[in-house]
Amino acid sequence: MLRGSIAAAVFAAALCVAPARSTAQNFVVDHYTAADQLYTFVNNGATGASPFLAPGYACANIYVYSFQDIVACGSCFVSPNGSLEEDLHANLLSAPVTGVVPATGVVKVVFTQYTANFCDPTALGVTAASLKAFRAKGTSEIELFDNNVLSAAEEARLNFDCTAVSTVLSGGLNVSCGPSDPPAGVSVHNNNHK
Repeated sequence: MLRGSIAAAVFAAALCVAPARSTAQNFVVDHYTAADQLYTFVNNGATGASPFLAPGYACANIYVYSFQDIVACGSCFVSPNGSLEEDLHANLLSAPVTGVVPATGVVKVVFTQYTANFCDPTALGVTAASLKAFRAKGTSEIELFDNNVLSAAEEARLNFDCTAVSTVLSGGLNVSCGPSDPPAGVSVHNNNHK
């Protein structure tokens, strides 16, 4: 009986320990090849459904790597219950910092809260489980599983790498925002051209 009580106490104590970072689903990773791909981000309304209040918006902070070097980064907002489409070649790789469009690599996207009418991939804000991500390649579409938790070390690296891109581009960023569906009359700022 004592052994069972100790095990129960240890289990209960483990439940009370808070992790250093949120375990919210907030980070997706995908690979790309030379074939065109289309990424779609859908705001599920988890932070609020009003299209007229900033908390309902979410940020898709996008980082593109090739052979472990960053080639592009930027951030785009997604309106409440709205969507954003990002084409691999037209939006993510149209102006790589190296000047050469890579044929293969990795796309990382961190979902953050939209604060102060701003999205900033060089200083990531509070992560949020407010977006779902899908990738279409050819005739097939898959949902990107967002069960990756953003570690403090990865967050620091993404902020540092994107700041380096901004420095090289004299304060600008090189991921453009594709078609989205913000409500009429709403003015927002994406941090792609500081």
